[in-house]
Amino acid sequence: MIWEQERNGVYTVRSGYRLFVKTNGDRQLGEVSYADDQRKMIEPALTVKLSFLRNISEQRDIVHIVNLVISRNIPGELEELFLCLWGMWYRRNKFIFEQKIFNPQMAIDYALTIAGEYKCSNKQRQQGTHRREGWNAPPEGVLKLNVDGALFEDQCRYETGMVLWDATGKMIFSASKPERGSMDPMEVELLAMLRGLQICLPLSIQNLQVESDSMLVVQEVTKIQDESLSIWENLIHEIRLLLNRFPNIDVRHESRLSNSAAHCLTRNSWHLNDLVVWWNDPPDCVSHIIKHDALM
Repeated sequence: MIWEQERNGVYTVRSGYRLFVKTNGDRQLGEVSYADDQRKMIEPALTVKLSFLRNISEQRDIVHIVNLVISRNIPGELEELFLCLWGMWYRRNKFIFEQKIFNPQMAIDYALTIAGEYKCSNKQRQQGTHRREGWNAPPEGVLKLNVDGALFEDQCRYETGMVLWDATGKMIFSASKPERGSMDPMEVELLAMLRGLQICLPLSIQNLQVESDSMLVVQEVTKIQDESLSIWENLIHEIRLLLNRFPNIDVRHESRLSNSAAHCLTRNSWHLNDLVVWWNDPPDCVSHIIKHDALM
């Protein structure tokens, strides 16, 4: 072996230390440059969501901003600020640990949507003691596809579940497919919609209603734009291509309680090794839910 840091090709501790110092200095310079670039991207995204930041000087300190928000005393503003900051922290971790690049605006939208879904779910849970919640039948002549995804991170497995119904509550098919690899919840939810549409496409369905309990998924696939700037751009593009192949399509968000069959299917199909489709007769793990929802 030849050590290129010495003329005679022999390694010495001194030359190794010099190389370490030089490499570490270059890395720190790169990190500073990266941090500056990221700040230029993040600040406009924060300003879009938090309009009051436009009136703050360029020397923005987080403590100063928090104190300003507290002094303004506008309901919900402090919560929104910390949700945006959590989105930036989530984006940073995605890049460091998974080498996934998150658009800053998408990271903020993701954080705010999760909070919105939690509030919606919590409100519906509280109302559940007073009124009955469940699956809602589609209009006559329309089929409904419910999709959901689940993570089993301890096994590095991810499950997607899909159920197709008619207007009378009769199940046409239910399906589940395991996915492997490094994924986040959003990616699994998108895959569930993709798999469901792939199964539905050969059935020549004229009128299809697609439901997911992920608000962010519904927002992304229904955006009126040529392309998504998120890390899920390719998945979203594939879903949109499939959606366009149905004559009449409607994608909507529903609560977890209205999507219980697909949700339960993903949670109870962790032992599967490949795509399984049950036609007409559902698996035992969800048969009671499907029978119950058909009566709603």
